[in-house]
Amino acid sequence: MAEIKKCVPGKISREAYRALEDIVGPEWISEERAVVECYSKFSVDALGTLKKHAKDPSNIPACIILPVSTEEVQAIMRVCNRYKVPAIPFTNGMISFNGPTTPEPTICIHVSRMNRVLEIDEENMTARIEAFTDYAQLQAEAMKCGLWNGGTPLATTLCKLSSQTAFAGIWQTDHKYGCLSRNIVSIKVVLPTGDILVTGSNTVAGIDTFWEYGPGPDLLSLVRGSAGTAGVVTELNVKLHSWCGGEDLPEPPAGRPCIQTYREPKYDTAPFPRRHKLLWAEFPDFDTELKALRAIAHANIGIGLNATGIYNAYYCSQTQEMTLKRVDEKFFPPYNCYIIIAGTVSEKQIAYEEKIMREIIEELGGTLLSADYKADVLYALAPWNLDCIRHVTGYRMNRHFYAGSNILGGPVDTAAREARKTWKKAIDTFGETYITDRGGIDDTPFLYSQNKGGRFWLTEADVYPDATKPELLQRGQALVLSGVVNVIADSYGAGANGLGVSIEPITSFFPEVGPNAHHLFRKIRQVFDPNNIYIPGRQIFNKAEYDGFPQPVVDALNKMRALHGMSAVEKEK
Repeated sequence: MAEIKKCVPGKISREAYRALEDIVGPEWISEERAVVECYSKFSVDALGTLKKHAKDPSNIPACIILPVSTEEVQAIMRVCNRYKVPAIPFTNGMISFNGPTTPEPTICIHVSRMNRVLEIDEENMTARIEAFTDYAQLQAEAMKCGLWNGGTPLATTLCKLSSQTAFAGIWQTDHKYGCLSRNIVSIKVVLPTGDILVTGSNTVAGIDTFWEYGPGPDLLSLVRGSAGTAGVVTELNVKLHSWCGGEDLPEPPAGRPCIQTYREPKYDTAPFPRRHKLLWAEFPDFDTELKALRAIAHANIGIGLNATGIYNAYYCSQTQEMTLKRVDEKFFPPYNCYIIIAGTVSEKQIAYEEKIMREIIEELGGTLLSADYKADVLYALAPWNLDCIRHVTGYRMNRHFYAGSNILGGPVDTAAREARKTWKKAIDTFGETYITDRGGIDDTPFLYSQNKGGRFWLTEADVYPDATKPELLQRGQALVLSGVVNVIADSYGAGANGLGVSIEPITSFFPEVGPNAHHLFRKIRQVFDPNNIYIPGRQIFNKAEYDGFPQPVVDALNKMRALHGMSAVEKEK
């Protein structure tokens, strides 16, 4: 009888473990398997899931430690430096930006105890929060003061603002106030060395937290886009904006569902928040949609402006069966958009901006959804009514495992067309993992405006394989990598994924980015992490990691390069 292979994670030395235990106490550190697995469940992690299929324990931390303050995080980092123990942070568990990056036993610094809204400064319109505070918490506290943070991502209770400071801070409701990276006033971060860095105006004695710049170089920008490698963000101050929606969010007239009734659409039909309104439009084709999006953006109306495409099917369907049925029947308009209008100044603002929206749609040949036109579709779209603050978890959507995204940025028409071309090539080459992977090819990509005037948009295509099937996870990885490589080959976008964030092995083996940005990244890492203990090799390999990178993987990367018309790369000597 064949022996069953076990998946056993490594352990750190007893001296290092006791030193860490002295910092937080025995109740806040654990290497018990069940605890470690629970606290290190990465939400978007195709590679880690494949490793578990292969009984490879390298994606499982050696232990979990839960600090409660910046000072405890600082002490933990100093112990890691003393004993040369690798460490990773945990907030969102997002994509390949969280798992252990080395087979060496790694500790996971889980910041879930640091979850407070510390201060709402009504005069300066800022909020000071801890690392594990989520968007829903911040919104709930800020609304009491007639304020909000100006936008939220799809999963407001899963996403933490601290982790998004290191990943561009994508919001889907960005049109008026911009994304999170444009709304950070200051951060407090524990560097890999154990030093504490504070950025912004309050670095000057006697000055309030009101401006993101302080004396000297802009160190905040070294953290933004670092994929978390610059240190553990423990506190941040963010801008707040006027909120006219009241202290509480509206409930669906039917109330809240139970397990037996959650399939019923009536529980997903909450009205808009007070003094807010969503308008939906459809268009006859892709070109008309893009012209309309540009015109609406340039009209300087609305707080949110997005095109949703395939997302409607699994965001607005109560069951997986309904998702597939609606995709098959093309229930939702393939070319569409919605705008969120807020009466921040007065009720008359809603009527005025709606009038402008209607004029643009009529002029360009679109049609607004209404009680008289596709009323059933408009009713089905009701889950978006609270999209202006996105208070759901993201897991409400009916789809499979989220394995990654192809994200591009730029002017709406060029970004949308490049995304469509890039994603179609990936799907045609490797095949889809699930029918909804074709979103953006047969309909509009998911497009969201990132600032007033529509100067910059993000477009997104996602992969949702069945995580119980390794072959589909591998195909999903190939789709995402193909999209990234295609963008680099086309010299399109700010960095490997359109957001300026780059991770290995893309950073070192695609020197076209920058060009040769990896040389600069390596020097920055030597300054921030001289002992190579903090998320080693996530954003940039050091020389030893680069030299030890497996040649078969380099060969596979070169095959992907050749597929996109790029010459092979060889390891630098």
